[in-house]
Amino acid sequence: MKTTTRTKRTTGTKNRIAALIAAVLVLAAASYAGYTFLSHHRGTQHSEQVMETMKTLIPGLGVETGISTGQGRDPLPALSIDGVDIVGCIEIPSLELMAPVAASGYEEEGFAAIISGSPVKGKLRIKGGRGDVFREIAKAAPGDTVTFTDIDGVRYNYRVTTQFHLKDWDEADNDLMLCYESDEDTDFVLGCTAE
Repeated sequence: MKTTTRTKRTTGTKNRIAALIAAVLVLAAASYAGYTFLSHHRGTQHSEQVMETMKTLIPGLGVETGISTGQGRDPLPALSIDGVDIVGCIEIPSLELMAPVAASGYEEEGFAAIISGSPVKGKLRIKGGRGDVFREIAKAAPGDTVTFTDIDGVRYNYRVTTQFHLKDWDEADNDLMLCYESDEDTDFVLGCTAE
């Protein structure tokens, strides 16, 4: 009988430990999900606040004129708004996308950032988050309008021509490329041609 009682106690202890470990894992997963949600929410709120300030400072921002307004400066000038060096705004009206574009090297949810190139010299490459600012770009269709407006209010209009995945930027030859990381080695790219 002692063996049976000891076995029952051991089994009961193991079950309690397993339940405790499961509870800790569930709590850790819930905490991480909450942290991720709050981080994304804060990033989105920050980008929305910056976007509202940009609308008051940049002439004609968000006004669909369909006309490129000329040639701006190169390199792109930056305007510091709420601690972020902003170089312009990217718009895709068909997707109701309007997002601030930060200077090269900036990374925060809700913002896109210049990777390389310029609207003046061509091969402008802008990267955003798959789960936030550029989550819908795969829905853009050939012929859709994409506009980049710099902080001086100079508009550059483009048309979507292609969508593709690439591992090396040198594989692409478009005037504007919007991208997000689709996996560790590959970026999803929306290729556009200047109008």
